[in-house]
Amino acid sequence: MDKKISIKAAIYVTLLACTAAVMIAYTVTIMNWSQAYWFPVLVFLLLIALSDSFPVTLPRGGSVSVSFATIAAAILMFQPFIVVVITITRDLFLMIREKNRIKYLFNASQLVVSAGSAALIYRSMTPSSLVFSTNHIPAFIVSMIVFFVLNSSFVTLILAFVQEENPYAVWLINLKWCTLTFISMAPLGALIAVIYINIGFWGLVLFLLPMILARHSFQSYMNIRQTFLDTIKSLSLAIDAKDPYTKGHSSRVADYVVSLAHELKWPEDKVEFLQYIALIHDVGKVAVPDYILKKEGLLSNEEFAIMKTHSAAGAEVIRDIKYFAAGTDIIRHHHERWDGTGYPDQIGGEEIPEGARIMAVADAFDAMTSTRPYRKALGQSSALKELKSCAGTQFDPKVVNAFTRILPQLNFKVSTGG
Repeated sequence: MDKKISIKAAIYVTLLACTAAVMIAYTVTIMNWSQAYWFPVLVFLLLIALSDSFPVTLPRGGSVSVSFATIAAAILMFQPFIVVVITITRDLFLMIREKNRIKYLFNASQLVVSAGSAALIYRSMTPSSLVFSTNHIPAFIVSMIVFFVLNSSFVTLILAFVQEENPYAVWLINLKWCTLTFISMAPLGALIAVIYINIGFWGLVLFLLPMILARHSFQSYMNIRQTFLDTIKSLSLAIDAKDPYTKGHSSRVADYVVSLAHELKWPEDKVEFLQYIALIHDVGKVAVPDYILKKEGLLSNEEFAIMKTHSAAGAEVIRDIKYFAAGTDIIRHHHERWDGTGYPDQIGGEEIPEGARIMAVADAFDAMTSTRPYRKALGQSSALKELKSCAGTQFDPKVVNAFTRILPQLNFKVSTGG
């Protein structure tokens, strides 16, 4: 999170900090000091500092760490005020390391509210004992759900404000990464509490190993995902490099299809998949001879017939790649026309996959606004006018209308070719 944030984000963090202050004040008033044992608190502070030293970054910003398991255990073992103290001290450690006061204020505040609320709910459901037992499992589950909902919502909102994105989109893209972590860490938290109650300090020392392994597994998964995305981007650059007049074409088309899919209310996981397919939608050009791709002038009928094979060739390239297989029809049909006169299969209307119809509009717009050896780039308004004139013949009218709505918000850049 940058130190300079928007007014919305600043107001949000301020309100959250005020809520956290109220939470702290309330937990102090209900604290039973005669039941406060500080050595276990110090042990848990050490454990949370160690477990939070190596966070895993999420795809859209923010991070998760195995420290959640320690917080979950603290909720089971301590009174709400002590839980709050542990979470504040945890973020104080992070502030000393990162020296970002705004980030500390947000993280500390949202954790105080999330963990404090969860602890209050747990204690309200188990008022008679501070010792965790199987009878307390329903209360523990409810408290973990409360923690997860509050924590994920608070983080989603700050990311949406800072990145100026739709909160729901940010929530969906990060939810699938953090849900598994919460589901796996909550039982670990219960186990930490049971181990400490029955074995003591040295039991926690032995328990550090599975926590480290859990963090390593999640980080490895995220590393594999990032490597996969980097490979897609490199492949996209290699595809565009074959044709000197389409430099950056695939990445711009990917940006357009993401905006279009959002406008057409696609679910976030499908939007992300369509983005990756857009990056490699011209992969079939590897089968087109260089002399055609690099020809400085209009193609002959024979040359154009060869060029038209690239969509079908691209579909064949990705057909047997497990992750991309679902996008085979999108790549094959992104040059079909609404009136059924496109290629390679002359299908029309809603027979054409919606992803391919979205791709067709994005692809055509970028082609028209990019300079070619036989013509200069069209302006934004001229290209949009052309799209509208071809709605109902070449393009799906619904997709063209959606593109018309989003165009003012797009980061429009004209390509001058290579």
